[in-house]
Amino acid sequence: MNLAEYEVYKAIREVQKEPDSIRYICLICKGNLSDWDTQKGYAICWRCRRGYCPRPKFEARNWEARKPTLVQLKDGRQAIILD
Repeated sequence: MNLAEYEVYKAIREVQKEPDSIRYICLICKGNLSDWDTQKGYAICWRCRRGYCPRPKFEARNWEARKPTLVQLKDGRQAIILD
């Protein structure tokens, strides 16, 4: 490790105060990336992903049964329509 690399390493250690070896850091918060994040190929940590890239929220489905209605058609047959 040359002098410039050591200064960067020392600055990162001073800011983070943990862990002993720094492998990968988050692009946004400069925190440590977990092994899971690096295996999945993410460059930002889960906290930043949750904050900056939230999952879309879906509306709850209406599971109520629809009301069937019997309708007389013009040709004399009958049909059931769900309202």
